[in-house]
Amino acid sequence: MPHCHTPVHQCRVCLSNRILDAGVTKRYHLMNLNETVEIGYAVCQDCHFLFHANYVGDAYLDHYYRNSPMLRRKAPTPYELDQNARQAAFLSRYTHLQNQHILEIGAHAGAFLVHLQQTYQAQTYYDELSEEACAILRAQPGLQDLRDAPAGTRMNVIVLRHILEHIHDLDSFLTRVRSLLADDGTLFIETPDWSHLDALTDPLIFEHLNQFSTHQLTLLLRRLGWNCAAIEKSVFPDDPATPNRVQRLLFRPTALPPPGDARIAASTAQFFTHYHRRLFGALEDLVTAWGPEKRIAFYPASHLSFSALLEARLEAANIIGLYDIDEKKHGREVCGVRVYPADALREHRPDVIVLFTMAYEREIRESFARMGLTAELVSATALARSDLPASPARP
Repeated sequence: MPHCHTPVHQCRVCLSNRILDAGVTKRYHLMNLNETVEIGYAVCQDCHFLFHANYVGDAYLDHYYRNSPMLRRKAPTPYELDQNARQAAFLSRYTHLQNQHILEIGAHAGAFLVHLQQTYQAQTYYDELSEEACAILRAQPGLQDLRDAPAGTRMNVIVLRHILEHIHDLDSFLTRVRSLLADDGTLFIETPDWSHLDALTDPLIFEHLNQFSTHQLTLLLRRLGWNCAAIEKSVFPDDPATPNRVQRLLFRPTALPPPGDARIAASTAQFFTHYHRRLFGALEDLVTAWGPEKRIAFYPASHLSFSALLEARLEAANIIGLYDIDEKKHGREVCGVRVYPADALREHRPDVIVLFTMAYEREIRESFARMGLTAELVSATALARSDLPASPARP
């Protein structure tokens, strides 16, 4: 089948037209097609994305993958099992997997989906072009072809393991991915990592149309309406995909305007308005409910407690003091409220302690328990997240 070699004049990551010849041309022998092709490379001057300077065409690539030379085995090797466990561990740290609908596009022989099914009782689906791979996938108990899924099925997780580097029309592909994902779903991407050019960088191969750095992946996905939720970097010599640098990223859909859109200013202002309302509006409601007889302590004497004194309507609050372990703050006043040592809480015995801290909260709670405090604890972190604010004194 002839390939068209259409010149690529625009960066498919940042859409820049400032494309440079990378000065690299490689010849590849394609054993499955019994032919040799020559591929030149280009690089974007603005985001440094490296890619095939000429596209061989959808029909040619489809023909190539339908006759894929990749080795596929139904039973995973110990190295593949280890890879599956490491990838799932990363995914499970940030995403709920139990009983979820999970789709892998380009599922190979299905070992990762089988792992997710057995470990998390996930409902697992595959979308695969290779007929050889499909024959193996159909033989894997419990795996379902996406084409057989009920109409309107939306996935909680979509997995792209070493897929995106093979895709030419990135915008169309990721738009389709988005249409298959639930609104609160997660996209898991793993690719070789071209953030560095050294001995641990993957070599150029014919199938990899794109060489992504972490910056380029996040820029591409952000432009298309996704936010990065987590990143993991790995160099694992026995990894079946590559012994070189690998990057794993999780993305979720976002309503934020894309880069370059002036509406970002209004979105930012709206976020801070809502954040202020959640945090200080909730505090004001609590103060009103407590009444002037409740003795309230703020802990620690930090920027969040200062913001509360400056921005919240606390005129009716009976604030007896700010408390902190930092001796440099003791005896000072902020907005007419005195700063006391933390130990003074034993003597002052407040009815309520508001924890204005985004860090060390567990440590602070444990210190209060050791002091024998029985005050109601209200967490600013919980207020900002619209959680239940009250909690017992003991951790």
